[in-house]
Amino acid sequence: TFPDEGLADTLNNFTMLRRAATKGGDELAGLPLLGIPMTVWANKGGIADDLIKWREAYLASMLVTRFADVLIMHGNDGWSLLPVTVLRQNIYTDPRKPVAVEAGLKEFGTPDENSPVLFTSNFALTYYTVASDIESSKNSVYVIVVDTEGSAIDAGVAGRKLTADKVAEAIKESGIENKVKHRKMIIPGKASRISGEIEELSGWKVQVGPRDSSEIPKYIIDKWQP
Repeated sequence: TFPDEGLADTLNNFTMLRRAATKGGDELAGLPLLGIPMTVWANKGGIADDLIKWREAYLASMLVTRFADVLIMHGNDGWSLLPVTVLRQNIYTDPRKPVAVEAGLKEFGTPDENSPVLFTSNFALTYYTVASDIESSKNSVYVIVVDTEGSAIDAGVAGRKLTADKVAEAIKESGIENKVKHRKMIIPGKASRISGEIEELSGWKVQVGPRDSSEIPKYIIDKWQP
């Protein structure tokens, strides 16, 4: 792995090896490719460490886009490793299958029989945003994660991936009815148009919550009554 004048040759070699394996049928060329971005440290001289780490990170990113399977890096700072990790995950993620979390009942804090019950979709970004907002508020809450095939709330409602039927089914399968004595649920504001159907199919009273999860903590304090 050459970090400076030989960088173009390094990238071309990686590309040719993968082409030889996929188009030429060369089995040996199909073995894992090892890239060594840490070679940038060999000519460090008087350059600041942070600048070298930055160069190591962008060299690693270039190698990832040219099919590197294994990377050896010297810098271990989060800011230099995270971009490479995110890049790799984005390249090798099937765009037809959004990143999703496992559906089911999640508990935050120490919820009891009077704690609020919410639901959200299993789209990873939606779930982790909601989870972060609830955790930061220190509220004890039950959250039912509905399987929307990785769709966000608004997209799920529009595309029929999030329906009242699915919410009612998720309530039954979660076992939440055995954990709380009330039958009230806070639903996302963006799912307000299916609130009536949810009440009819599930038998739970629905409260339409905020459209933005950052407002959930205040909403619970101001409007939740079991």
